[in-house]
Amino acid sequence: MSVRQLSPHGLFFLAFCVLGAPALITSAGCSNEAQASPPTQPDEAAETAKKVPAASPSVSSPPGPSPVVASKQYDPNQSLAPLIESVQPTVVSIQARSSRSGMFGRRSGGGIGSGFVISADGLVVTNHHVVAGNDEFEVHLQDGRRFEATVVGSDPQTDVAVMRLTNARGLKAVTFGSSEGLRVGDWVVAMGSPMGLEQTVTRGIVSAKGRGSLGLYQDGYADFLQTDAAINPGNSGGPLFNLAGEVIGINTAVGGHDGLGFAIPIDQATVVIPKLIKDGKVTRGWLGVGGRDEPPAFGAMPQKGAIIGEVHAGTPAALAGLQAGDQVIEIDGKAIEDFDELRTRIGEYSPKDTVTLELMRAGKREQLKVELGQRPEPGSLARMPSGRTPTPTPTPKSKRSADLYKGKPARLGVEVRETAGGVVIERVVEGGLGHRLGLRQGDVLERINGKTVSSVIEIIAALEADRSHAKVDVRRGSGRHTAVVSEG
Repeated sequence: MSVRQLSPHGLFFLAFCVLGAPALITSAGCSNEAQASPPTQPDEAAETAKKVPAASPSVSSPPGPSPVVASKQYDPNQSLAPLIESVQPTVVSIQARSSRSGMFGRRSGGGIGSGFVISADGLVVTNHHVVAGNDEFEVHLQDGRRFEATVVGSDPQTDVAVMRLTNARGLKAVTFGSSEGLRVGDWVVAMGSPMGLEQTVTRGIVSAKGRGSLGLYQDGYADFLQTDAAINPGNSGGPLFNLAGEVIGINTAVGGHDGLGFAIPIDQATVVIPKLIKDGKVTRGWLGVGGRDEPPAFGAMPQKGAIIGEVHAGTPAALAGLQAGDQVIEIDGKAIEDFDELRTRIGEYSPKDTVTLELMRAGKREQLKVELGQRPEPGSLARMPSGRTPTPTPTPKSKRSADLYKGKPARLGVEVRETAGGVVIERVVEGGLGHRLGLRQGDVLERINGKTVSSVIEIIAALEADRSHAKVDVRRGSGRHTAVVSEG
């Protein structure tokens, strides 16, 4: 059994256990769509969706009751057995297979994951990467019953999927909690099927919140909780409980070192789950802007809010009058920390929803109302026109010596010179991507989107490989500087 290392730094694994397959789990497993069954009938879907707490501010999200607060908090200093006994019937093991044949006639894909029951008639939540690329599923309950299952809907950008057990009735469902009120140091309990060992229980604390997507998913929206509760291959999709027996996270990734586990906050998942039940997929709100990262000066407190680096022409943001340089500090009255949070929060709304943005512009506080559009597929973001300065095209010089070559790498908006010491920026085009990144004349380009670059050709290749964002590392004098521009 094995899993593929997904982080470029060799730290994180998706906690999905592969069965009998020579191929390792790849990042493609988070983008290939599983064979989904037709969406649940509208009346049934509406009733089920109402059982899921409505954590989203979106007016288009199905309504739901407030999370039920359990009256009993179990004491970890005594025994967690009463808690475990109360939630065990809700935790399932998932065996996933593909009916498609690979090389030599063998079935491709397959593995073991975990999940949890959210309705008496057999709706189960798990991870997208557990179901992706597979079309045959067998789900095991704690009482020994087994069910065939189909995929109702799946969302690779949050790594959440919903399944339906065939002919299931009278199942015990989990109680949803809330991840928003979690504090670092709170006790948590992880359950699942690590290495195929069903109904395994581990205990730990919340080690950190707001870890972002950890680079596991292209264009991902997950903002992981970190825990030291043991999460291993096979735990993917299983529940993370608080001491009241409420689900507060979905176990997803395991670090490359002991004491590092990650879970999707349940408040993010409950935005997605009703949409998957109703439509089988998730459509997200979209502004059409790029962000600009401005690290604070040494000793200064970081600024709160999202700095707009670029407004794409013809997008909802452009039509509403949003401008590059604006600093968005609130969405519908709720403060945001940075551009990643802006992108995530906007994605929780639906297309055609109207939001109120509170922003700072030229030192003054202003409000804008924006009717959101539908977020394009990740690949189409690369073709989005800028409302400010067109991207320069490569115009390399015709002559080249062994250590000198000049050019204008596509998208970056700089003129560079290749030297024995690296690629040096000679000029930064005002209003271009490099200008928005804060690049300067004399900077030496070292890495773009995590790839080491030592030539103009390598710079172009690194930029074109992922046009949804640009992360640039430069050497500046005796120090180093990192800048990021994202799409949202």
